[in-house]
Amino acid sequence: MDYKLLLDTAVMAGEILLESGAETWRVEDTMLRMLRMSGLKTADVLALTTGFVVTLDDPSMDSMTVMRSVESRATDLNRIHAVNQLSRDFCEGNIDLDALFHRVRDIYRAKSEIKKNLIAMMATTAGFAIMFGAGFYEVLASALAGFISGIGVYGGKKAGMQSFLVNCIGSFLLAVTSILCVHYLPGTMDLNVIIIASIMPLVPGVAITNAVYDTLHGDYISGAARMLEAFVTAAAIAIGVGLGMLLLRPLVR
Repeated sequence: MDYKLLLDTAVMAGEILLESGAETWRVEDTMLRMLRMSGLKTADVLALTTGFVVTLDDPSMDSMTVMRSVESRATDLNRIHAVNQLSRDFCEGNIDLDALFHRVRDIYRAKSEIKKNLIAMMATTAGFAIMFGAGFYEVLASALAGFISGIGVYGGKKAGMQSFLVNCIGSFLLAVTSILCVHYLPGTMDLNVIIIASIMPLVPGVAITNAVYDTLHGDYISGAARMLEAFVTAAAIAIGVGLGMLLLRPLVR
């Protein structure tokens, strides 16, 4: 077996999982399962929320250690599922190492499609508005606010901004859009419903869930870090919405 290729494949898989919002215990477990297929004496992985260290070692070879830092994180359950399924197929012998490497690399290189993301933002915000009992124009305003917020978030990420600023920008834009829709669209609309429905895609629910999972699995550092990350994200959303409402205070009714 090509141990260098196996290590590179496991490293790519770990990066994908961390960037996609996977729990640290899942990252360690997935990488370890791949690495143990080598049959070498030592296969260790230490994963944190911002990166990981992985080592392959055996008396018959020189030790190989790789460290990766992961700066950007989002939530992409589809990528997590794809990597998990590939690792299962590899461990069960359904695919060989070369096929595993190329398929993981394809996932690693794939770029998110902005059109699909924006449509998903609109559908999500509109769906939450319906769930909250909103009327037609409120649903329309929520979808529009989600669309504008999605553009802001995408632009901030493309510009390399920190996640705190990205969430501030996204929540600020949705607040401004919501207020303008309430003021200019016909009919009586509830601004609170529109804003609450619009911020749902930004709410760090997955981060909080992962923090609990990591803590229960004994990863206390990662659990605490994710909980702090969720708090900072929530604070950014609150600041952005507050600034938007403050800016258009005369229009708020």
